Amino acid sequence: MIIFILCIALLSGAGVPAVHGQSLKVPYVSLSPTAGPLWIAHEAGLFKKYNVGVELLYIPGGSVIIQSIMSGDVKVANMAPPSAIGAWAKGADLTLIASGVDQLLENVVTGPGIKKPADLKGKKIGVSRYGSLTDMALREALRHYKLSPDKDVTILQTGGEATRFAALTTGAIDGAMLSGDKKVQAEKLGFHVVIDLSELPIYYPVNGVVASKKFIASNPELARNFLKGWLEGIKAFKTDKELSLKVLAKYLKLNDRDVLEKSHEIYRPVYKKLPYGDRRAVKFALDQMSVELPAGAKLNPDDFIDNTILTELEKSGFIDQIYR
Repeated sequence: MIIFILCIALLSGAGVPAVHGQSLKVPYVSLSPTAGPLWIAHEAGLFKKYNVGVELLYIPGGSVIIQSIMSGDVKVANMAPPSAIGAWAKGADLTLIASGVDQLLENVVTGPGIKKPADLKGKKIGVSRYGSLTDMALREALRHYKLSPDKDVTILQTGGEATRFAALTTGAIDGAMLSGDKKVQAEKLGFHVVIDLSELPIYYPVNGVVASKKFIASNPELARNFLKGWLEGIKAFKTDKELSLKVLAKYLKLNDRDVLEKSHEIYRPVYKKLPYGDRRAVKFALDQMSVELPAGAKLNPDDFIDNTILTELEKSGFIDQIYR
């Protein structure tokens, strides 16, 4: 597993970790502006500021990241929490120590022939993987519009954001779950949004920091210092436009400033200054998994959330200080 992860890291183009202090391999799941604060914290040396060497690993697939955490190859990950919630519901030793975004920003993007949600009947829509954020969000959106997932609409595992975008623009699928820059680029090519999930009454964990409970218990200072760097990354993402656009351009491999600005503007306001894990979002995710995981509906969402470190940082004045 660790060889696989290191190979992914080399292919991702992420920087080399600092040689001083303690080090962490930190996977992120999506090449999307949702990872902006993590990328900024790395590029601006905010993790080094707190004596943490961070090696970023792009691993497209929450289930793969969960496997790497459970094997001990990595200790902490920046990802959409649903995969971790599902694993925790099955007994995995995982916890959510921060949740930056709890608002769905995904969109069902299609060609001009599909004008309204009802037109999706009989069509093929691409998500990343079954059980992922994009999969569960799409299923909930379809049910909202009285469409039956897998019966009325075919849901296909298509891979990461870039491969979904490619599958859509080449006609391999009729629609794709897209967000951020890929959604903006698709619109420039004549595709359009049929369902904007941010407009639906769905409260869902989109981006957070997941770790093993064992790691948090045995390395609280390392976890705290990592969160300090990430929190400063959120602050920069929300307040430093030029730095944000520069970092997004590097990781998204995109030079179109208009696309970058529009993508940043979508994500900037929804990132929480105080990124506490929220039981409402976790409960909603558990409810969506109830068919595959009936026992999950009986679990207490608070048992998955550990806001201890964030509470300490808020009470100490750290968060107010970085925003002054």
